[in-house]
Amino acid sequence: MNHGPHIAFGTRYSTTRFVRHISLSPLTKVVAQSKPKPVHKLSYEKANNVRMNSDDLETPDSPTNFGDYKRTSYGIQLSEDEAQKIPSILALHARLNLSQNFKKSTLVRALTSRMKNNEYVDNHQMALFGSSMLSYYTTEYLITTYPRLPIGILKAATEAFVGDYALHDVAKNVWGIEEDLSTNLEKYLSKEPKLFRFGRLRYDRQAQEVEAGITKYSTTSETSLSTATAYANSARAIVAGVFAADGERETKDFIYKHILSRNVDISSMFEFEEPGKLLARLLKTKNMELPTIRLISETGRQSSSPMFIVGCFSGDNLLGEGQGTSLKEARIRSCVSALKAFYLYKPLEPWVPSDERFKPLFVDEGESFY
Repeated sequence: MNHGPHIAFGTRYSTTRFVRHISLSPLTKVVAQSKPKPVHKLSYEKANNVRMNSDDLETPDSPTNFGDYKRTSYGIQLSEDEAQKIPSILALHARLNLSQNFKKSTLVRALTSRMKNNEYVDNHQMALFGSSMLSYYTTEYLITTYPRLPIGILKAATEAFVGDYALHDVAKNVWGIEEDLSTNLEKYLSKEPKLFRFGRLRYDRQAQEVEAGITKYSTTSETSLSTATAYANSARAIVAGVFAADGERETKDFIYKHILSRNVDISSMFEFEEPGKLLARLLKTKNMELPTIRLISETGRQSSSPMFIVGCFSGDNLLGEGQGTSLKEARIRSCVSALKAFYLYKPLEPWVPSDERFKPLFVDEGESFY
C-alpha cells in the first residue's frame, strides 16, 4: 500500500550546532528510522559519585540528619589561620566579594583537585554538588526565558554557560585563579613559603608543555585532569562553598552574577536545512496560513552588487525579514528569521520556579509533529 510522500522531521546534534533535517520519505521508512538516539551528556555530567566506606564516615545518631554526616578519611586539612596567611587566597576572596561566612580554608580546598600523592582535602565532592547547583539554576533560567527552545539547543546553551570551557574561562580570565606551574626546585630557589602553593590551582595534568612546540604526555591516571576540567571543578567547588556558607538565596545570586550574566549568542546555535518546508509545517500545526514571500525593497538589480530585502508573511502578519544579494538568499534568510523568532520567543516577565512569586506560564501546546 502506497501512503504517498510524508515529511519527516528529525534532529541531528553536533558539538557546536543543532541541525533540523527535513526529508521526503515514505511512511514505512519514517517508522523504520525512528530509532532511539544516543544520549549526549554534558561535561559536568561525566563525574561519578564515589561510594564511601563506613570507616570513612562519622554517622550521626539519627540517619536522617544528612547535614551531620562527616567524612573522616582526610589526612590533613589546612587551618583557617594558615589560610589567612596566603595573599592570593585573600585577594581571590575579595575579588569574588565572598561573605565572612565563607572561610578562607574552604577556598583553599576549592583550588585543590584530587591528586595521586595528595594528603590534603580536595574539591571532588564539592565540585559534584556545585555542578548540580549550576545545572539546576541554568536550566530553569533557559527554560523560562526561552520556553520554545528545542532540547538540543537547550543542552548546547547549558554547555555554553556551565560547561568545562565556559567555567575555565570564568575561573581563569574573570576570577583570576592562577595555576601552580612552578616546580619544587623553582619554589626552593625563589624561597617561596610552602603555604603559598595552596593559593593556586593544583591538579594532576594530563599533558605538560615542556617548551614551545613540544608537549610531554605523562601516564594518565584516575586523577589526571585537563586544564579546562580542573579550572571548571574549582569554579563548581566555589559555588558549593557559597551554598554551604550562605545558603540557597546567596548561591542563586552568585550564579546569576558571575555565570548567567555572560553573553551567550543562542541564535547562532541554530542551523536549518530547508527552512521553508519546516516553517510551512510549523504554521500548519498552529492553524495559520502558509508562508508567502513578498519583496519589500531592492537596489541595484542590474548592477554587480544588488541587494534585496524580502519579508516572510503568514496572511498579513510579517514573520521575519531577510536580505541578500539574490532573491533566493533573501527568501531563505527570511524563513530562518521567522523560525528563530518563534524558537527564541521570550515572555515579558520570565519568573523562574525558584522565585517566591513564580506562577506557571502557558506558552503553547508544543510541537506535536516531533
